[in-house]
Amino acid sequence: MKKQYFKTINIKFNMIHLYNNIIDNFWAKEWFQFIKDNPDKDWDFDYLSTNPNTTWDIVKDNPDKPWNFRLLSKNPNITWDIVKDNPDKPWDFDYLSKNPNITWDIVKDNPDKYWNLSFISRNPNITWDIVKDNPDRHWSFAYLSENPNITWDIVKDNPDKDWNLSFISRNPNITWDIVKANPDKPWDFTSLSQNPNTTWDIVKDNPDKPWNFNWLSQNPNITWDIIKANPYRLWSFAYLSDHQNITWDIVKDNPDNSWNFNWLSQNPNITWDIVKDNPDRPWNFVWLSLNTMSAAKEKYIRHMTQSVDIISNWFIDLKTNPSSKLCQKWITQVTSEYYDINPWKQ
Repeated sequence: MKKQYFKTINIKFNMIHLYNNIIDNFWAKEWFQFIKDNPDKDWDFDYLSTNPNTTWDIVKDNPDKPWNFRLLSKNPNITWDIVKDNPDKPWDFDYLSKNPNITWDIVKDNPDKYWNLSFISRNPNITWDIVKDNPDRHWSFAYLSENPNITWDIVKDNPDKDWNLSFISRNPNITWDIVKANPDKPWDFTSLSQNPNTTWDIVKDNPDKPWNFNWLSQNPNITWDIIKANPYRLWSFAYLSDHQNITWDIVKDNPDNSWNFNWLSQNPNITWDIVKDNPDRPWNFVWLSLNTMSAAKEKYIRHMTQSVDIISNWFIDLKTNPSSKLCQKWITQVTSEYYDINPWKQ
């Protein structure tokens, strides 16, 4: 009885997990349908091959498209199982080496493949323990310098390694406190300008530093309010055009700014509806091919998940509400199985 009870409780969670995968596939197919419905546009299948909205099912279902398997090899939807199951495809092991689905165990278990240790060095699955345990490998300490698993303590404790301070400067583990505590290091302020730990307050409080406003214009901490409050700064409206904090409403409401539609075309807040509703704008369909449209995807998934949640709650309620026939059937099944009685029989 207890086992059956917990099985019932888990129904909702299993359904949500299942539907998350289904929703992701629904989104990908709807996203790609727009591309198929507009064959006259200048789509770039090199960029489409890398786009994380492109799934293996889309590739399989559209064999007539000029997919670039070299670039597809680094697409996060490509798994090692897919590669193994399709040995006839021209996979590129340089790009597979940086694919986040490739683990060190996969590399070790397939020594006959042409893995690229430089690209593997920046793979997020590579840890310092792996590097230490494999000193005979030709690791790239430049690429390791920006690997999110490499901390400042690791760098400090291994001064004999050929670390790259430019790459370290944009490593997300580098904070302003670390920079201040190590003024003797040749920090790269261009890289620090795009580091997600660099805030506008840090920039304001350190005007003597050689901040790069091109790269600051891409920093995720920069908002439109900051831009408006500091109009005389050397902001790059090209880089701002594809900034995650710049929405289409901001662009529309500020037509006097020098927005760059090449860069705007890859802004994650741009949707197919925006493109369709503004056909007079100089959209760049090559760059649109690269656009993840992550904001639209999040909205789509949120809407669909809410719908699934309503359905699953309804189903759970049916199965746990004694007045429902489904619940009565389930209770009858359980009690008959464990206690040999029928609770509804008078």
